[in-house]
Amino acid sequence: MANPSVPVATLAKLFNLTERRVQQLSRDNVIPKAEKGRYDLIACVQGYIKYLQDRATGRGDIEPQDTYAERARLLKAQADKTELEVKAMNGQLLATEQVELLWSGLVASFRSRLLALPVRCAQMVMSLKTYTEIEGCLRAQVFEALSELSRYDPEQQQSHIDLEESGEPGGTATVAPDQPVGGSLPLFEQ
Repeated sequence: MANPSVPVATLAKLFNLTERRVQQLSRDNVIPKAEKGRYDLIACVQGYIKYLQDRATGRGDIEPQDTYAERARLLKAQADKTELEVKAMNGQLLATEQVELLWSGLVASFRSRLLALPVRCAQMVMSLKTYTEIEGCLRAQVFEALSELSRYDPEQQQSHIDLEESGEPGGTATVAPDQPVGGSLPLFEQ
């Protein structure tokens, strides 16, 4: 018995597609091409089933033309974007520039506090006699500096930075990172 051949309209009804889509599948070599306007029913059903299986498992060279999947992907991207915007408006997210500014302010405060340690400790250490006393004094000054930095307030530092930039009295001098701070140390005679 020969394989039955059917017209395009029958295949379209069987596959629940339009006649035009059946012709596209034939042109894309998903199903065998028609001979004299008729399609081999068994070969077309097998080809279409293989096509659907390949799409379902993500295999095959065939690009899915699934507008529903593309629409879902677009809607998810829009929802993610909206969610991020809401978080930013609620203050749950910060702009990269703002985070960078906050961290650079903290690092600048940390740097200036560390550079001030030798000046603050020099006279205290001069009056101490033993290694343990000197170490204890230096350790106390380091802990004090760390404690002060743990209470870092970026808003307070921002106003301090603004004063420095405006050049108004009361600000501190800004020094390039590769330049030493302060003058030369005085020589002490023993």
